[in-house]
Amino acid sequence: MSTAYSQARMQHQIFSKPRKPLKSPDRPIALRQDYIRASKTTLILTPKGDAQSAAAYQVKDQDGQTVFTASGWKYNNGSCREFRDATGLPLFELHRKISLRNTWYITLPGDDRGVTLATGTPRFTPAFGNFNITLRNAAARDTKSAAEKDLTLVIERHGRVLQSFDVIDGDRRIAEVCESIRHNDRLALTADTRRNHRPVLDIVITPEVDMALIVVIAIIASDSVFGSESG
Repeated sequence: MSTAYSQARMQHQIFSKPRKPLKSPDRPIALRQDYIRASKTTLILTPKGDAQSAAAYQVKDQDGQTVFTASGWKYNNGSCREFRDATGLPLFELHRKISLRNTWYITLPGDDRGVTLATGTPRFTPAFGNFNITLRNAAARDTKSAAEKDLTLVIERHGRVLQSFDVIDGDRRIAEVCESIRHNDRLALTADTRRNHRPVLDIVITPEVDMALIVVIAIIASDSVFGSESG
């Protein structure tokens, strides 16, 4: 991790405006409808292995059961992460654009047609880890309104020491990603302890929101803020 990166992380500004209430969206939101849950869900995102690993991230539920895995960048020639379900079935791929390193797009696995399910664009102010995700809402297939099908989620980074990320839809926070106090062996509270630190993250998801979508957002946040883009 570069000195400039470490300084930027230490000196970032936190959002001063009040955080939006944690509340379900006014319509279901999904990349894949089969991962929408009717009740609030908590998942644990754990970095695993290294940049060569076939499972650089593992996602478990509160019972300790694996729900998703995501491969390392270098495992896929440095250009994408493969997301799989608990059985190892491919779900989709997260890519980075070579010309603009911190821009992302999501496709179906092995899709040669170039169909994009969602795109991510960074907002470098007030800090690293703020970005937007724009997607075609798979849960809005029955509506004729284009406005209901296409939506943008805003990810806001909060916290000067322990980091959290709010997933915002309009006037509400539909999910939250934060450094886990319970599941980390140590908490990085100083610049020295933050170096090369990839913490476990807790993911809280409101009802009617696709778990897989929020997991992708959590991994983009982890990659962006905790220096794990190479892992």
